[in-house]
Amino acid sequence: MDEAKYLQDLSTKPLGTRIFGYLKLSGPGYMQSAMTLGGGSIASCVLMASMLGYDLLWVQPLAIILGYFVLAAVAKQTTHTGQRPYEVFWQRLHPALAILWGVSAMVATILWHIPQYSLTANGVIVLLGGSETLNGTIPRLVIGVGVLALACCVVYMYNTGARGLRLYELAVKLLVWGIVIAFAIAAFSTGVDFNRLFQGLTGIAFLRDWVFGQGVPQATIIPIVGGIAAAVGINMVFLYPYSLLNKNWGKQYKELAYFDLMLGMVIPFLIATTLMMVAVANTIGPEAGAQGESVKDIRAILPVLETTLGKTFALVIVGFGMTAIGFSTIITHMLAAGFIGCELFGVKHDGTMRWLFSLLPAVGIIGVLIPFPWFAAVTASSLAACLMPVAVIGFIILLNQRSYMGKETPTGAMRWFWNSVLIFAVVVIIVASIQGLRGNWETLKDKLSPPTAAARP
Repeated sequence: MDEAKYLQDLSTKPLGTRIFGYLKLSGPGYMQSAMTLGGGSIASCVLMASMLGYDLLWVQPLAIILGYFVLAAVAKQTTHTGQRPYEVFWQRLHPALAILWGVSAMVATILWHIPQYSLTANGVIVLLGGSETLNGTIPRLVIGVGVLALACCVVYMYNTGARGLRLYELAVKLLVWGIVIAFAIAAFSTGVDFNRLFQGLTGIAFLRDWVFGQGVPQATIIPIVGGIAAAVGINMVFLYPYSLLNKNWGKQYKELAYFDLMLGMVIPFLIATTLMMVAVANTIGPEAGAQGESVKDIRAILPVLETTLGKTFALVIVGFGMTAIGFSTIITHMLAAGFIGCELFGVKHDGTMRWLFSLLPAVGIIGVLIPFPWFAAVTASSLAACLMPVAVIGFIILLNQRSYMGKETPTGAMRWFWNSVLIFAVVVIIVASIQGLRGNWETLKDKLSPPTAAARP
């Protein structure tokens, strides 16, 4: 199919027809969805829902909507210029800024990779019945090696050409919607309180009960920051434009890119994380307006689900959700590392070299030996938030450079819109970063401080 001609013909059609047509060509947005639905998101969702129930449902929508506009700005630039962002940062901003972005994205990718292996191994064990015999070192290592081998094959498929790319994108789409379906079953089988759902999504309950009521619990700060940071990470901002360039999405693809992000990333992420938090809140969360205990493992919802779904089906739903979330993030992390590595080392983006660089995060396989590194997942997300403003500010500067954007440079009301929403995103990320660093510092001090006299035996 001649995509350029198809898009040209589609541009004259009504909005509904265009959206339906865009569904056939979607792809990069789903890759972002697969990356953001990872260990950081699931750990943050479980922590937030177990502590405050429905009250923090607003966190993920806020984060992903801001992330949408950041990536839409990246799409606007990439589809118009067709240039590699790393090279643009190097030439138009500063080489040090480009290196900082690339190194930060690679480090974040490797750090985030560790909890994905733990999550995937836990999911496989649950799928296989949750037997304790599978939870030993050797079985977990075997699972990890199998996951890595399969991930290498999937990423290799992406690098083999157009057909392999289409198969990769199909696999990602199936995983993403499989995650949504799994948590939909988990949430609706336990009963959704739609009044609390509305108040949670709009932030009404959080403002009423905590901000203007009892005060925001300190223990929720890191999960909130982790949720915001995990929704759109610095490695996602790196991967996304290269996934567009790899599909040859040029100027005529701009509107498609906007819709692809909404349909492939925002909507699945919103549904999946909301339903995940609802399922946790319904099973192990507190009553409305109360604070519950901090639960770190989504498997804690199994006993309640087993009473409504039956043991076997509950294991399948939760096990598949965990496995799909972990594995889909592993393959997109590897893909991101491939693009990042090629740029950092100035290597041509051919299939072989990109695939070899994609193996760098494989050290994350050590994560299978950690039963559930919830602290690593949430802390890595909150610390990585500090690096995100660097990339976003760079794209804001480029968006306003007429010598770079030409006629696509925003003017008038659109200039105010783009800059306002992107600057707001930077402010939110910076505030979240400060709170995250403060929360991590307090946690570290608590861990390092000697026990009090009363606590000594």
